[in-house]
Amino acid sequence: MSRPKTSSAIAAVSAIGIVVALAGCSAGSPAATGDSSSSSGKTIAMVTPESTGEFYGTMYCGAKAAAKKEGVTLKIQGTPETTTDAEMQVLQSVLATNPDGLLLTVWDNTAFNSTLKAYTDGGKPLVMPDSFLSNDQYVQSIRTDNYQSSYDAAVQALKDFKLTSGKVVIVTDAPGNQVQSARAKGFKDAIEKESKLTPLDVQYVGGDSAKASQTVSSQLSANPDVKLVFSTNIGAGTGAANAIAASGTKGIVHIGYDTASNQVAALKKGDYDALVAQDPYTEGYQATELMAKLITGETKASAVEKKTVYSPWKLVTKANVDDDDVKKFLYTSDCSAL
Repeated sequence: MSRPKTSSAIAAVSAIGIVVALAGCSAGSPAATGDSSSSSGKTIAMVTPESTGEFYGTMYCGAKAAAKKEGVTLKIQGTPETTTDAEMQVLQSVLATNPDGLLLTVWDNTAFNSTLKAYTDGGKPLVMPDSFLSNDQYVQSIRTDNYQSSYDAAVQALKDFKLTSGKVVIVTDAPGNQVQSARAKGFKDAIEKESKLTPLDVQYVGGDSAKASQTVSSQLSANPDVKLVFSTNIGAGTGAANAIAASGTKGIVHIGYDTASNQVAALKKGDYDALVAQDPYTEGYQATELMAKLITGETKASAVEKKTVYSPWKLVTKANVDDDDVKKFLYTSDCSAL
């Protein structure tokens, strides 16, 4: 999903504590705590960043559906932003309640290692949808293969849009964001190995649309033979689309990452030619289903053979965006739409 940078850690605490019935996920507020009665008496805590985003809203829908099916209590808490400090505050408050199991999504896969050590050393299971920790102290990570999905998307785009020559601009987050760096590298490697196009140096713009617009404009001015632009997050994508439109150059193919509702609208409008869609519903559902089995004793952590499970992805275009098999890949906070 897109990963913009913001700075306010104080707002994170105020985002906690809204209660939504597990039986239904409304379109109103994914930044909420889902709760349900539980036949097992076991509680799963779920902590994510960017809880107001549609990616996580979709993940919450999957998690709630699985919790309802398994008969466990699910409590979701998140931050309205993406900073490590903000999420750390939320995580520490959740750990203080000593949940039976923890579902955790982080963007920095080293910063939370020491904070979680006491919890996991105490024998409590940690499952990670959409992320992982560098010290491997989790039972399983269920996430998109960001490198391979971007590699495959490049190959498919080359074929679908009949791109045979020219240059390629790639705009992404800061080098420290391993998820988006993997997307940029996957796409660039595919261009180098599978085509005669020439990828330019990767441009690091964060999630800043204005910076992305300026950067892509400069690249287009310096390289009039650019035929393909790949943006790895929403902010970068918005800026890239603006730059392409302002240049007046025809025939530039723009591939973005993720399918939030505003991106899908932009795809239909023509600001993108294709979007790489993840499957956060499946990530949330499978992570919660596994955790329910772990905390009820149906499955032992030692019996979980795969440390990493990759969820599906799809290249969404204007031609297939309304197809039935694509709907599950379009992010929404309205669980009834899934």
